Amino acid sequence: MLVLTRRLGETIVIGDDIVIKIVDIHGKQIRVGIEAPTEVSVYRGEIYDRIMLENKAAAQASNNHQALTELKTLLVSEEKGNSR
Repeated sequence: MLVLTRRLGETIVIGDDIVIKIVDIHGKQIRVGIEAPTEVSVYRGEIYDRIMLENKAAAQASNNHQALTELKTLLVSEEKGNSR
Protein backbone atom coordinates (compact mmCIF):
# COMPACT_ATOMS: atom_id res chain seq x y z
CA MET A 1 0.00 0.00 0.00
CA LEU A 2 1.27 3.41 -0.93
CA VAL A 3 0.68 5.99 1.81
CA LEU A 4 0.92 9.66 0.86
CA THR A 5 0.62 12.90 2.78
CA ARG A 6 -1.38 15.59 1.00
CA ARG A 7 -2.43 19.08 1.96
CA LEU A 8 -5.64 20.91 1.13
CA GLY A 9 -5.89 21.44 -2.63
CA GLU A 10 -3.19 18.90 -3.48
CA THR A 11 -3.87 15.96 -5.77
CA ILE A 12 -2.93 12.37 -6.43
CA VAL A 13 -2.96 11.09 -10.00
CA ILE A 14 -3.66 7.42 -10.76
CA GLY A 15 -2.88 6.30 -14.28
CA ASP A 16 -3.62 8.82 -17.00
CA ASP A 17 -7.19 9.66 -16.13
CA ILE A 18 -7.96 9.45 -12.41
CA VAL A 19 -7.32 12.44 -10.15
CA ILE A 20 -7.95 12.50 -6.42
CA LYS A 21 -8.01 15.95 -4.82
CA ILE A 22 -8.17 16.93 -1.15
CA VAL A 23 -11.03 19.44 -1.15
CA ASP A 24 -11.64 20.03 2.56
CA ILE A 25 -10.21 19.14 5.94
CA HIS A 26 -12.36 19.55 9.03
CA GLY A 27 -11.07 17.97 12.24
CA LYS A 28 -10.63 14.26 11.62
CA GLN A 29 -12.68 14.31 8.42
CA ILE A 30 -11.21 14.82 4.97
CA ARG A 31 -13.32 15.51 1.88
CA VAL A 32 -11.91 13.94 -1.24
CA GLY A 33 -12.89 14.77 -4.81
CA ILE A 34 -12.40 12.10 -7.46
CA GLU A 35 -12.27 12.75 -11.19
CA ALA A 36 -12.51 9.52 -13.17
CA PRO A 37 -13.90 8.43 -16.53
CA THR A 38 -17.57 7.45 -16.44
CA GLU A 39 -16.70 3.82 -17.21
CA VAL A 40 -14.69 3.61 -13.96
CA SER A 41 -16.86 2.74 -10.95
CA VAL A 42 -16.03 4.63 -7.77
CA TYR A 43 -17.61 3.48 -4.49
CA ARG A 44 -17.12 4.07 -0.80
CA GLY A 45 -15.58 0.94 0.73
CA GLU A 46 -18.66 -0.03 2.75
CA ILE A 47 -20.91 0.34 -0.31
CA TYR A 48 -18.54 -1.76 -2.43
CA ASP A 49 -18.51 -4.49 0.25
CA ARG A 50 -22.35 -4.50 0.28
CA ILE A 51 -22.49 -4.78 -3.52
CA MET A 52 -20.09 -7.74 -3.43
CA LEU A 53 -22.19 -9.50 -0.76
CA GLU A 54 -25.38 -8.95 -2.75
CA ASN A 55 -23.73 -10.18 -5.95
CA LYS A 56 -22.53 -13.30 -4.15
CA ALA A 57 -26.02 -13.93 -2.74
CA ALA A 58 -27.58 -13.43 -6.18
CA ALA A 59 -25.10 -15.84 -7.76
CA GLN A 60 -25.86 -18.40 -5.05
CA ALA A 61 -29.60 -17.96 -5.59
CA SER A 62 -29.09 -18.41 -9.33
CA ASN A 63 -27.11 -21.60 -8.71
CA ASN A 64 -29.85 -22.84 -6.37
CA HIS A 65 -32.51 -22.05 -8.97
CA GLN A 66 -30.54 -23.89 -11.64
CA ALA A 67 -30.07 -26.92 -9.39
CA LEU A 68 -33.78 -26.98 -8.54
CA THR A 69 -34.70 -26.74 -12.22
CA GLU A 70 -32.39 -29.68 -13.02
CA LEU A 71 -33.86 -31.68 -10.13
CA LYS A 72 -37.39 -30.95 -11.34
CA THR A 73 -36.45 -32.14 -14.85
CA LEU A 74 -35.01 -35.36 -13.44
CA LEU A 75 -38.10 -35.98 -11.30
CA VAL A 76 -40.47 -35.34 -14.18
CA SER A 77 -38.54 -37.67 -16.49
CA GLU A 78 -38.44 -40.33 -13.74
CA GLU A 79 -42.21 -40.03 -13.26
CA LYS A 80 -42.76 -40.46 -16.98
CA GLY A 81 -40.53 -43.52 -16.94
CA ASN A 82 -42.44 -45.07 -14.02
CA SER A 83 -45.88 -44.44 -15.52
CA ARG A 84 -45.21 -46.58 -18.58
